[in-house]
Amino acid sequence: MKLNSKDYLNIPTYDECMSLVESNPDAFITKDENVDGIDVTTFGYRLASYSDFTLNGARNMRGITFRKDTKKLIALPFHKFFNYNENPYTMDESIKNKNIVRITEKYDGSLIYFFIINGKLYAKTKMNCFSEQSEWAMKIVENISLLKKGIIDLINKGFTPMFEFISPRNQIVILYSSEELVYLGARNMNTGEYNFEYKMKDCKNAEYLPFDSIETLNKILKDYYGHEGVVVTFEDGDMVKFKTSEYFNLHKVKENIYNEKAIANLILNEKIDDIKAAFSTSKELVDYIEDMEFKIKKHYFKLINHAQKFYNFNKELDRKNYAINGQKELSKIEFGLAMEFYLNGMYDIEKFKERFIDKKMWEEE
Repeated sequence: MKLNSKDYLNIPTYDECMSLVESNPDAFITKDENVDGIDVTTFGYRLASYSDFTLNGARNMRGITFRKDTKKLIALPFHKFFNYNENPYTMDESIKNKNIVRITEKYDGSLIYFFIINGKLYAKTKMNCFSEQSEWAMKIVENISLLKKGIIDLINKGFTPMFEFISPRNQIVILYSSEELVYLGARNMNTGEYNFEYKMKDCKNAEYLPFDSIETLNKILKDYYGHEGVVVTFEDGDMVKFKTSEYFNLHKVKENIYNEKAIANLILNEKIDDIKAAFSTSKELVDYIEDMEFKIKKHYFKLINHAQKFYNFNKELDRKNYAINGQKELSKIEFGLAMEFYLNGMYDIEKFKERFIDKKMWEEE
C-alpha cells in the first residue's frame, strides 16, 4: 500500500483508533488520563513503520484525543508527516513537481496543543496531559489574557490550536535563550484541514521563510545555523520536514553510527527516521540501520508483550500465586515487567528503555 497526500483528512473515530491499537499493538498505543474527573484517551504510535501509516486513519494517530465517556473528539494535532528522503513518499521524485505554498521554521522543542474539559482550558503534549512542558505552557498562557482568549476562541470554533514550547530548560538539540510558546497554526476538528492564516495575539507566530524550491532549500539548509530545519507545506495540504546539516552534526550521528547503544537509543526514542533520511544515499548504512531497527524492536516488544500477556491472564491472582506462576513461565526480565504491571498497572517505560539499552538486551535469545 502507498500513502496518499489526502490521508491526513481521514479523521478516525474513537472506535477506529481502538481498532488500530488492537490490531497493531506494536505500532499504535493508547493512554487514559483523568482530567478534572473526566477520563481522556490519547492515541499515538511507538516505533511505527512507513507501512503502518498506510492503514486507514493511521496518520492521525499522533496525539488525537477523545473524551472516553462520550467518545467525542476534543483535540486533533498535526498528522504524521515525514522527513525528506525518509521513505518513498518523500523522495525527490515524489515531491519535486508538487507546488509549495508555505515553508515555516521547524522549532526544536515540544509540541503543545490545547483542549477544554468542563469549561476549563488544558494544555497537553503528544501523549501526556500532565507533563512538565504542559504545566510550563499553561503558566505562560494563564499570564497572558489575550493569548488565552485567542486559544479558547479557536477551540470554541472547532479548532485545535498548536504551539511549540521552546526553552533553555527544554533543550532537545538547539539551545534557545528564552522561554516561549510559538504559535504554529490550528487544525479543524471536523474536516482535518489546517488554518495557518490566523495570527495569535501576544505570542510569537511561526516564521515563514521565502524559499521557492526544494533545490534552493537544500542549499540554504547546509549553512542555516542555529535552527533545526523547516516544514514545507504543499498545495495538496501535506507536509515534509527538512533538517539542517548542523542539526545532524549536533546529533554526532556519523561518529556514533556503528555504536549499537547509540543506535538503540535513537530507535527507542523515535529519532531513527531522521538518521535514515540523512544517510539515504548510502545503501550500506541504511541497510545496517534497518537491520538493527528490526532486531531491537523485535526483542524490545517480545519482552514487553510476554509480560503484558501474562499479566492479562493472571491479574486476578493474589500476589503470591501471581509471582510463583510468573517465575515459572517468564524470563527474569519479563518477570520484572510483569510484576510492574501487577503492582502499578504499567511498567516504567523510560527506566526499561535505559536498562534495555545498557544491557544490550537485543543480543539475548
